[in-house]
Amino acid sequence: MDVLERSRLHENKFLKRLGIEPLGNQLTPDRLAPLLLRSQLTLKSFLLDQSKIAGLGNIYVCEVLHRVGLSPERVANTLLTSRGAPRKKLSELCTEIRSVLSDAIAAGGSSLRDHQRVDGVLGYFQHTFRVYGREGENCQTPNCKGTIERRIHVGRSTFFCKRCQK
Repeated sequence: MDVLERSRLHENKFLKRLGIEPLGNQLTPDRLAPLLLRSQLTLKSFLLDQSKIAGLGNIYVCEVLHRVGLSPERVANTLLTSRGAPRKKLSELCTEIRSVLSDAIAAGGSSLRDHQRVDGVLGYFQHTFRVYGREGENCQTPNCKGTIERRIHVGRSTFFCKRCQK
């Protein structure tokens, strides 16, 4: 365990490389724009990169991208204009990151295998998944007639609807 003053957290070898706190005030389109500007990563890869945004895992990235209607295979910098200004979808992405994480916290997390809260209670967020683990099922987006697909992306299962996620 490392004990240090709050003002020195940025010096900690385990914390100094972490990206933006997703539930903090720094997750804004303007703060993400410089990180996206030169990125050739896909959205899935960008969002899983802990040096960009800390704490987003595979399940939550799949759910966020579906809620926003963005393909996990889309190049991340396409959320900016040619001059590097944030597009509307980048603002929506920030909003949905907070929303998905807040929903997951309220539900006690996702218990897929062995996750449980400190009081032993299982989390229930997995019961609200729109895409994760739903390969072959109908898309839950209103008026979408698509089917949830699964692909391996950056070594992880990626669930998405190619019809409504562009």
